[in-house]
Amino acid sequence: MSKLSGLSEPQRRTLFSSIRNAARECGELPEAYRRRIMREELDVEHLSQVSATTGFDTLMARICRDSGDFQRAASYATQAARRLQHLIEDVARAIAPDDPYGYVAGVMLQSRLAPIGDDATLADRLRRGSAWLDVPEPHLRRILAMLKTHLRRHAN
Repeated sequence: MSKLSGLSEPQRRTLFSSIRNAARECGELPEAYRRRIMREELDVEHLSQVSATTGFDTLMARICRDSGDFQRAASYATQAARRLQHLIEDVARAIAPDDPYGYVAGVMLQSRLAPIGDDATLADRLRRGSAWLDVPEPHLRRILAMLKTHLRRHAN
């Protein structure tokens, strides 16, 4: 772990290499470009304020967009949702090992935090992985919190 920030050394290398390329594309000096996008995307001034997860992903998505690499930008932009998906799946398996996706679909629909569909259709789409990115990240966070609360209450 770097002493200058919460970023790992591989993340720092990726970030700075990508910044140099994007700055060249934008016609800016790398340092000026880095400072500008950190302010615009994260409202931070120093690299030490960038988190190793969502902060890094947000910056990389922006850098990739500025470089014209939209496929890579989309991958970085959806990282947080994919992490939440895996956490939700793990907690749901602990609660309902026989049908975790059905359970999550029921929670999503009952709390009105789901994309449109019925229980069976949504559960199938969650199982296949096609519905997760239809749910906004704040909704995924709320769903995870609900599931963790349920798990905690039933563990006692």
